[in-house]
Amino acid sequence: MKNALPKNVSSSGNKSLLPVVLFVWCLAFAASAAEPNAPVNVADYKPPIRVACLGDSITHGVGAGPGWAWPDQLQRMLGEAWDVRNFGHSGASVAKEEKHTIWSQKEYANALLFHPDVAIILLGTNDTKPDNWKSKDKFPKLYQELVFSFTQLSSKPRVFCGTAPYVAKKGAFGINEAGVLEQMPMIKKVASDAHAGVIDVHAATAGHDEWYKDNVHPSTEGATAIAAAVYRALTGKDWVGAVPALSRNAAAKPVVRIVANPGELSLREVFTLLSTETNISREALQPLREKFEAMTPQVDAKIQELENRITESETLRMKYKHSTVEDEKSLYSEYRSKGSAAVKELGRCKLEANAELIAMIPPETKAEFGAAALARYVTDRLTPIGTTLSAEQRKKIHEVCKPHGVEYAKINNTPERSILDAAVYKEVYARMLDAEQKKRVEPQ
Repeated sequence: MKNALPKNVSSSGNKSLLPVVLFVWCLAFAASAAEPNAPVNVADYKPPIRVACLGDSITHGVGAGPGWAWPDQLQRMLGEAWDVRNFGHSGASVAKEEKHTIWSQKEYANALLFHPDVAIILLGTNDTKPDNWKSKDKFPKLYQELVFSFTQLSSKPRVFCGTAPYVAKKGAFGINEAGVLEQMPMIKKVASDAHAGVIDVHAATAGHDEWYKDNVHPSTEGATAIAAAVYRALTGKDWVGAVPALSRNAAAKPVVRIVANPGELSLREVFTLLSTETNISREALQPLREKFEAMTPQVDAKIQELENRITESETLRMKYKHSTVEDEKSLYSEYRSKGSAAVKELGRCKLEANAELIAMIPPETKAEFGAAALARYVTDRLTPIGTTLSAEQRKKIHEVCKPHGVEYAKINNTPERSILDAAVYKEVYARMLDAEQKKRVEPQ
């Protein structure tokens, strides 16, 4: 429905009919927007439908086996027409004073950069810890702020708020069922006020103590129950049967606007920028295409291997974090070190692959590629701040980035690149954002 009056009604027309028409139109508009818990209408979206899952360690996958976190299972339930991303951070809370507050985590920033069509928030478990729950009066306002940060994105996502999962027995780590039960009506009230949907994750997991080894993190079976509850909310259907196994030969996801760090490019994104954002000839592009196609299987396999290693190390690190068994205490540090080493190796793997392809770019094309890459970085940082960027704003970005194209194409993840990133970003920010936006957000 368009936000306009019918063509046969105008401010200068039959004024006696205008209030009636306005009343009917408002009723129709309210009806169209009155079902926050309605399933997602896939016909309203161009596939893949992007789903951002923001949460804590339960969303990250602690307790479930590698590849069996509830967002991973949800992806396999929904199929290729959906693109489900896991933005879970272990220990994350809504409380801003907490060490692992979601507000300062890269997962939250990346969830916004993803510009999802659907956002699912499953946070609150860590807020029941005594130190956090002392400030429970602040929880509703902060949770509302979190919801609004998604509803204000240019992608205008449907937002679903999940109640915190059931906490078994006496809980652990300070997390407790009494706090979760007290918190549930707060989440439901915020969702109602924000016109967001509610997913009763607590009901989906309640009473199944057998799913919990540490009383807090559901096992793979518990993660399946959460995924099924989310699946029902998104599709309006019950999930039936076993969840498909994780495929080692799963096709690479399409290029989407998400980066682990601002300005970081995947090998696929490097080639996409080359083929779409530069004037490279078909003949000059062909050897680059052959190189890209030859490299991709090995690079994707290596990245997948390292990401699995990181996930496994993180799962085992959290398993032994609070262990009271003397022989197991050292395992926490061991798996933390292994995870950190894998993260560094993953970064090197990506950069080396990109550098190998970039080295083949014809000299006359490198300036355009560098400008396009730098413009992509600036756009990624500005979009969550400025919401939808106009064609004029995008043109300004490219104008500022163009003189730095050659310089930017020569450097990878170096201090020089970081300095250039920041300088160009601030210059573009100053040139394109209006006074109101400058008051709201200052450049980092």
